Amino acid sequence: MVTARIFAFQVLLAATTLTGCGGGITGGSNPPPTAAAPTFSPAPGTFTSAQSITLADTTTGASVYYTTDGSTPTAGSTIYSTTAPISVAVTTTIKAIAVATGYTNSAVASGTFTINLPAAATPTFNPAPGNYTTAQSVALSDTTTGSSIYYTTDGTNPTTASTLFSASSPIALSATTTIKAMAVATGFTQSAVAAGTYTFPASGTAISVVESTNDQSMLMAVEPGINFAAATADAGTNTVVVDATQQYQSIDGFGASFTDSAAYLLNEVAQKSQLSSAMSNLFTRSGTGIGLGFMRNPMGGSDIARSVYSFDDQPVGTTDPTLAGFSIQHDQADIIPIILQAKSLNPQLKLMANPWSPPGWMKDPNSMSPVSMLGGTLLMTSANETAFANYFVKYIQAYQAAGVNIDFISLQNEPLNITTAYPSMGMSDSTQLALLQGYVLPALATNNISAKVLVYDHNWDTPSYPQDVLSNLTSTQLAQVAGTAWHGYGGTPGAQQSIQNLFPTLGTWMTEHSGGTWISDQFTADFLEITQVLRNSGKGYIKWSLALDQNLGPNLTQDAGLGGCNTCTSIVTVNSSTGDVTYNIEYYTLGHYSKYVLPGAVRIYSSNTPAIATGAFLNPDGSTALIAYNSTSQSQTFGVQWGSGMSFTYTLPSLSAATFTWTGAQSGAPTTAATAQIQGSSYSNQGGLETENTSDTTGEYDLGYLTSGSWVVYNNVDFGSSGSIGSVNLRSASAGNGGTATFYLDSMNSTPIATVAMPVTGGWQTWQTVSGTVTGASGVHNLYVVFTGGGATDSIANVNWFQFN
Repeated sequence: MVTARIFAFQVLLAATTLTGCGGGITGGSNPPPTAAAPTFSPAPGTFTSAQSITLADTTTGASVYYTTDGSTPTAGSTIYSTTAPISVAVTTTIKAIAVATGYTNSAVASGTFTINLPAAATPTFNPAPGNYTTAQSVALSDTTTGSSIYYTTDGTNPTTASTLFSASSPIALSATTTIKAMAVATGFTQSAVAAGTYTFPASGTAISVVESTNDQSMLMAVEPGINFAAATADAGTNTVVVDATQQYQSIDGFGASFTDSAAYLLNEVAQKSQLSSAMSNLFTRSGTGIGLGFMRNPMGGSDIARSVYSFDDQPVGTTDPTLAGFSIQHDQADIIPIILQAKSLNPQLKLMANPWSPPGWMKDPNSMSPVSMLGGTLLMTSANETAFANYFVKYIQAYQAAGVNIDFISLQNEPLNITTAYPSMGMSDSTQLALLQGYVLPALATNNISAKVLVYDHNWDTPSYPQDVLSNLTSTQLAQVAGTAWHGYGGTPGAQQSIQNLFPTLGTWMTEHSGGTWISDQFTADFLEITQVLRNSGKGYIKWSLALDQNLGPNLTQDAGLGGCNTCTSIVTVNSSTGDVTYNIEYYTLGHYSKYVLPGAVRIYSSNTPAIATGAFLNPDGSTALIAYNSTSQSQTFGVQWGSGMSFTYTLPSLSAATFTWTGAQSGAPTTAATAQIQGSSYSNQGGLETENTSDTTGEYDLGYLTSGSWVVYNNVDFGSSGSIGSVNLRSASAGNGGTATFYLDSMNSTPIATVAMPVTGGWQTWQTVSGTVTGASGVHNLYVVFTGGGATDSIANVNWFQFN
């Protein structure tokens, strides 16, 4: 009994010691234990096949939660179930925690499963690629179990969106075609792309024809096909020569600009039922689509916009050198959605961006934007120039984050056109050079931006500007420069070639020439200009606004009381009242090129005739495209000689155009009869001159701006047997000092065969035919013509054509 009482006393004493006035445990309670961390099976590591991952935990009654997106798991994450292991087919990091009643959450267990799947086998072709004389049915096969094979026949690389090959439907070929194929299979990465070209003889090759007329009674109308026949003679006066052995620049594409107005009209005003077909027509080659593939994007407001804006507008007197206020919010409403739709339709689309003006505070911080965006020049301080360079960096990065890659930039739209009618900024060639060297190129490199710079971005009439900029850049700096951008509002496209000759590793792009109500014949103007641009190394031809409304707006004249282009025309019109989308003449003139000259095509040699202007291109898929324009007021029947053995004839109505396309490999090199009238613009190569439009009674372009030492060469001219050629006529015009044309065979250092004096005629388009005696000319040769004279002003003459007799 005593023992029991002593024990009770001890218990009472212990309770008294552990409790306080409030009855709580004054020393605190022991925390609950932590749940065990989950484990993975199999263990994290590197695998060569997909894995099913199970999670386990030793804590009684624990639930396991996990993530696969890199975030830390919580009780709100996915709960693991033993009946549904985690399937991992690509490299994945799993993070997991265990949660159990009476326990605190476990530590986070993290495991990375690196999946290195083998590549599927590369598809094979049966029969093997090669030369065939009869149609073939090509089967594709692959040794990977369960694989599917996707292929293309248009020169593009296949994806899982390409045509799926079926063994029951072999690929039927009857014309030269390149098949590209790749295999995909579960548990494998996609195979390498297999490519095979099947070449068929050209004889009898079918030619597709699309035709448009100036009166618009036919617009890209599909005409009955024609066929090649065997050629039996040299090319004559009315024969266009096409020669794929003479190759020039590659082609990026054709397009217009995603102006603020164009994007707004398409995204907000166009009827939704019409927008889908309009975008398909603009950016694909399906059906009536013209496949625009090189577009320009103003960085901020331009004259074709609803307002004046930049991406970092600030109040009066405020600057923002760190660009803390930079935002592309304006473009996210209409411009970016339309670009993304265009790129989804044409994944090969390239995009160039440039400002009409940077933010106004970079020029005049004491004048409120938008006024300070109208004209002026950049404040040339280190902090401001740094901000200017970073403006491009932020723009490119912001667009990339929005899913739009910028391929090219120029520093300033029309840097020699300072106007207060709309956003603009003057930028001399020396300023552009300093900005490139000291700020823009380093900023692009530091931020690993791959976009290339196009210098200048203004009219043909001042080629000294890009020459001065490019001449002073180092080879390292030139690696970040693509070439020169040109506009068409002054000068002649021949200026492009003068710069291309000086910088042959760089490129040439025509980045703006709007159609307009000031042009009396847009149809003729387009065909003659686009062709001449491409014949002078142009890699692309870009119109101005993609869309406008029926009033040629919105623009700053109509919407902001300022100025700019109130007479520019567009590719399509979106009616601001009804939302109807209609297609303008420039849709069709541009479409003759953009639909049939594919990205990556190479311009090949084609001659002009006294009546027909041409451009020819070899596409990546092996097809050839020839665009021909009849520049006369009469119907013209002309021949086309392809290589040495194939030809066809065609009749074009007056002031009409046709695009001819065919497949097959050229055989041999064509020759041109010396007795044909050879247009000066039909040269194979040249130096020291510029082509320009001519107003002579025949021909489309002449050789202009001749200075002493200028030269041209015409390949494969056939002079016939010895003694058959006795004289040469030459058509020239001069308001300069006149000069001499000297003809050589195969080298400018050989013995001359003829010399012709070119007199002063009283005008650069006042034409006169002059002649000279020819000696020692026979057989087939490359013909050189060298021009000398010009007097103190180094100004000789223009030349339209020549003809041996």
